[in-house]
Amino acid sequence: MSNGTRALVIEPASEVRSMLARGLLEAGVGEVEFAGRTGDAFGKIKQTSYDIVLCEYDLGQDFDGLHFFEACQTHQLLKPSCVFMIVSGERRLAQVMSAAELTPDAYLLKPFSSSDLVDRLARAMARKRQLRAIDDASRAGDYLAAIAACNTELATAAASDRPDLLRHKGRLLGLLGEHALARDFYREQLADGDWPWAQLGLARSLFALKQFDEARLLFERIKLEHELVMDAYDGLARTLAAQGEPAAAQLVLDDAVARSPLVAKRQRARGRLAQRNGALDVAQAALVQAVQLNRGSFWRDPALYAELARVQLAQGDIGAARRTAAQLMHDFRGDGVAQSIAELIEGATFISSGDKDKARKLIGGAATRLAARDDAPAGALLEAAQACIALGDGGDAEKLVRRALSSRHDDVEIVASVEALYADLGQPEAGARLVQEATRDILELNNEAVRAAQEGDYRGAAERFIAALDQLPGNVGVLLNAANSLLTCVNRMGWDASYMQIAQTCVQRALRIEPGNGRARQMQDVWLRTQRRFGIDAAHKDAGEH
Repeated sequence: MSNGTRALVIEPASEVRSMLARGLLEAGVGEVEFAGRTGDAFGKIKQTSYDIVLCEYDLGQDFDGLHFFEACQTHQLLKPSCVFMIVSGERRLAQVMSAAELTPDAYLLKPFSSSDLVDRLARAMARKRQLRAIDDASRAGDYLAAIAACNTELATAAASDRPDLLRHKGRLLGLLGEHALARDFYREQLADGDWPWAQLGLARSLFALKQFDEARLLFERIKLEHELVMDAYDGLARTLAAQGEPAAAQLVLDDAVARSPLVAKRQRARGRLAQRNGALDVAQAALVQAVQLNRGSFWRDPALYAELARVQLAQGDIGAARRTAAQLMHDFRGDGVAQSIAELIEGATFISSGDKDKARKLIGGAATRLAARDDAPAGALLEAAQACIALGDGGDAEKLVRRALSSRHDDVEIVASVEALYADLGQPEAGARLVQEATRDILELNNEAVRAAQEGDYRGAAERFIAALDQLPGNVGVLLNAANSLLTCVNRMGWDASYMQIAQTCVQRALRIEPGNGRARQMQDVWLRTQRRFGIDAAHKDAGEH
């Protein structure tokens, strides 16, 4: 093991941390860092590319190592070659091992000796060595090269190494947005073996392709066969909602949170569904939990508070909604988007109390400021649209909805929110039309640039994306595709300061809109590496961190 190997130990007990550190140093790890709490661990992993993570299963407060690993996977915090090992007591083994979709690289059962740790690490690291070339290409933002590296390794890989390589190839196809290729790839793998990861990958690809019936069957099968595969519950709920079955979708998430309650995104989805279903008590409980989890997260969203406040107002509790607005201002001090959302909530309370003049002044000002921002999150824009509709300003609401869809046309939850908004107005065809128009316009712009890149016209692709940015300044997918295209052009064709500046702006904007976007952080790393490759002063390295 190289002296440059870096490890993170996530363990609340100091004596266990020390024991694990001794084992890691004995195994040849060059640097060992520690985190006693999950918040600290997320912060460290966000900033540092670790080779090894050892994580205690029992992390306290109903949060466990598998929840932590799930969050790391969701936000793409771990590089492919990172070894993630769960440390667990034997009494937990059955529960830990049943979470098949997460597939940490190894489980270390207590009690264990230093030699046990060294041996388990050596075997896990050996399995990961073939992923180094894939790491380098992925971190350079060149996913096509990363797939080529997968294919190269697969040509000579031992049977025991193939599943890891195949999983990463499927993941890369998804990152490229090649969902049809990913679907066919996963089907090919399932012809050779009944891999849970391939089932899940296929289900996700089918969902992305809107082939909901088949996706639903797969998610249901995975959920039945692997009851702790929480991604299957989330995917099934999204699929049911997309098929117009919100009540069934809520039941799935009710079941999911009984097993894994401490995931903000899951509680938020459950709250939204419960509100649509008229189960306001369930909606409030879920959204309160989501807000609490959101407060301790690195990926906070102020629009969540507005969703909670709408439920509170629907229950007739104006005081609770005002307290939610105050909590929002406390949690997001100095944040312009949060200030606007707090004013939307306050305006909605004035509508509830019958003072439409005060409501119009607050809501109009907040909506105008949000619409003027290039980085306004889609959720915030939809909250402004909701408030405008409550005032009877349907024209302003439609403009805000169009802006939201131009940012997140491919986000099923945003699309579902738009459809639900217009369905509640008795205008479902209007919502469907807005979604269809946004999808068509964005795909046309994006596909022209992608075709140019595939044909080797890197500068032409970059220029097409630059043009697309003028029309879609808040679309995270376009922002990241633009950054990737610009950086690829620089790395292939030579230094271009203006392209680097635009790429930096794209990454920064994407991270302001979606702080938890894993691909945005990858692009940030690519930008830094490109700077260094051309010998540019590292003092300018903080793209996306502001």
